[in-house]
Amino acid sequence: MSSLFDPASLLNADLGEGSTRREPLPVGEPIAQITKVDIKSGESQKGKWMRLDVSLEISDQDYMATYLDGTQDKAMTNFGIMLDSDAHGGIAVGPNKNIRLNRFREACGVNGKPLSALIGQYVRVSIQHKPAYNDPSQIADDITGFSKV
Repeated sequence: MSSLFDPASLLNADLGEGSTRREPLPVGEPIAQITKVDIKSGESQKGKWMRLDVSLEISDQDYMATYLDGTQDKAMTNFGIMLDSDAHGGIAVGPNKNIRLNRFREACGVNGKPLSALIGQYVRVSIQHKPAYNDPSQIADDITGFSKV
């Protein structure tokens, strides 16, 4: 007989100490699926900015076999692409505008389509290592490139 779900027991359970950071993904070029895109904006000392944030799920079996001794079948990661804006606050188009964005869209097979068309697409990403932003003594993974699958 199975027990009923009891949220109170979970809230009061002794979980012990857990990890506070994710192990960096291995250097490599796995295939990833785009699961979410979002546009963030803000203002800094240099002026207003916009960024496309892309969430990726890596389930490439050969690649995942090299991560944490193959104990996980998928990993999530993300990266951002800074965007050029036009005078009206939209995404700029034209010569020398949003080249990295358009290369990413091209690699995903959706150049010329709305950014929402990126969701569900597959892309090969290049993962390298760099010092972590919050603690340079730690290693973080970094998506440094992308290409068509």
